[in-house]
Amino acid sequence: MTGIKAGIIGGNEKGEAILKALLALEGVEVVGICDENPAAPGLEQARILKVQTFAGYRELFAQPGLDLIFEVTGSAAMLEAADRDCPAGARVVDMRAADLVLDIVKQMSEANQLAEAYLNDVDHLVEELVEANRKLEELDKMKSDFLSTVSHELRTPLTSVLGFANIIKKRFEEVVVLHINSDDKKVERAIKQIKDNINIIISEGERLTALINDVLDIAKMEAGKVDWKTETFQVADFIDRAARATSALFAQKDLALIIDVEEGLPDVTGDKDKLIQAMINLISNAVKFTEHGSVTCRARLTGGEITVSVIDTGVGIAKENQEKVFEKFKQVGDTLTDKPKGTGLGLPICKQIVEHHGGKIWVESELGQGSNFTFTLPVRQELAAPVCKTDVDSFVKKLKDHVLPLVPTGERKRKILVADDDASIRALLRQELEAEGYSVREARDGMETVGEVKSERPDLIILDVMMPGMNGFDVAAVLKNDPVTMNIPIVILSVIEDQGRGYRIGVDRYFTKPVNTEELLREIGTLISQGGSKKKVLIIDEDESVLSKLTDVLLANGYSVVETCNVGEYRDKARSEKPDIIIVDDLLSERFDIIKTLRYEKGLENVIFLLLGETRGAK
Repeated sequence: MTGIKAGIIGGNEKGEAILKALLALEGVEVVGICDENPAAPGLEQARILKVQTFAGYRELFAQPGLDLIFEVTGSAAMLEAADRDCPAGARVVDMRAADLVLDIVKQMSEANQLAEAYLNDVDHLVEELVEANRKLEELDKMKSDFLSTVSHELRTPLTSVLGFANIIKKRFEEVVVLHINSDDKKVERAIKQIKDNINIIISEGERLTALINDVLDIAKMEAGKVDWKTETFQVADFIDRAARATSALFAQKDLALIIDVEEGLPDVTGDKDKLIQAMINLISNAVKFTEHGSVTCRARLTGGEITVSVIDTGVGIAKENQEKVFEKFKQVGDTLTDKPKGTGLGLPICKQIVEHHGGKIWVESELGQGSNFTFTLPVRQELAAPVCKTDVDSFVKKLKDHVLPLVPTGERKRKILVADDDASIRALLRQELEAEGYSVREARDGMETVGEVKSERPDLIILDVMMPGMNGFDVAAVLKNDPVTMNIPIVILSVIEDQGRGYRIGVDRYFTKPVNTEELLREIGTLISQGGSKKKVLIIDEDESVLSKLTDVLLANGYSVVETCNVGEYRDKARSEKPDIIIVDDLLSERFDIIKTLRYEKGLENVIFLLLGETRGAK
């Protein structure tokens, strides 16, 4: 009912009830209520509710616009009088209609109460769901933080285990074995067992390292903390790199590796190292579950995308398990009998990497018939003009070969300061460095490191990040901002993976634990042979993509880089920056006689020039 004006004859309990009921209805206006008894409950309620009250029904009928009159006295005479005197356009209804209204209002009230209770329950459920979701997110974060923390904490003792195992192996083979009578069969057998045992320690340590890296990778990806790089490269290149990295696995199981890459595939753009990691995971997985036959790495152009497949002749995967293999920590098969190696994170990591590049990954398999893991990558849009390709890895290798002479044998012992709060790591590095002829000093925390550097300048510093009192990043910042110490090369060796922060501060190399000792020693030799921190490189090239790519690679390898694509300013740049190395496009150099021009500039007499040829490699 909408826009209805109603009156009530009778102030008894029924009148009071109908008054409340009518007021509860939307669009109904109660004009008034009448009764001869001024103390009737209906009238008293009306006064409280600010509704007009009257002594007789004729006063009520005199109110303009009445549409409906409820006669609830129960008197037949009163009902007859009301019908007789009812104003034009109004209608009188009796007790039955009043009861019907009361029943409707009661039902509406009950329905409203149920609806309100339901809404309250819904609100309560929503609140519970929100709280449960918050707790799940908190637990997931705690899980990721816990995995990350535990993985980081495992890296330091693992560095010691692998490092000392390698030292034992080297000393045993190069020193101990030479002084043992190998004619005795028992001695021979013991020597072989010791060698095998040491190799097992190293192999299992490396496997544990790979497992830890998987846990850290998935934690970083979920937290959005992965440092993705972008470059353009050939599909065949990253497949070949992955195949070479896994070649030892094929030799162990006598499996055939088949590379089937379509010729002339367009380049792709993305993080080459991450895609190599994904490919290694897929190939390793294929080898793990294949006892006989082969593993095929195939790449094809399909529509507007590259399709890469790793196909094996192994045990296959049941249909119901094919979606599960991409779930974290999920391993198909009976883990009590099949005992698959790994964390169950390899394929989820592959999925994250592929999806980051705009592709998708899936598996097609039948039990006993092998598996086909396939992923897609979008094709890089070709530029209007062809672009020369840069073999960055080859160039950097040649750059190091040209730039980094060996330390003359007659020089003094070079001094290296090892700063780490872990005594085992300090002892490990001391043994490795002293074996290479370096003089080693130690510091146990950040403040002691700064003090040691001030008291006796080292030729190089190996610095941990997580140290008490003052962390390694702060130590590096202090030393790099002091003119007296800013040229001392700093190598960070830490469980913390934050290369970007380290290089922004000015460190020269960044390694994560556990470290490849040979690579660490090689880079230490490189830095010491340079005679100071941060060799400055000037790149002169009109191709901005080449400038960008070389700059990224050189910065990542610890060089300080200045670049110019404006041939008109190269001379001023060289004079002001005084670089140690100048990399220049050979055609550009020939056209503008750049080398001859700069060779005789004051302060540039000893600069090393590297030319980039047509294949964009160093000459």
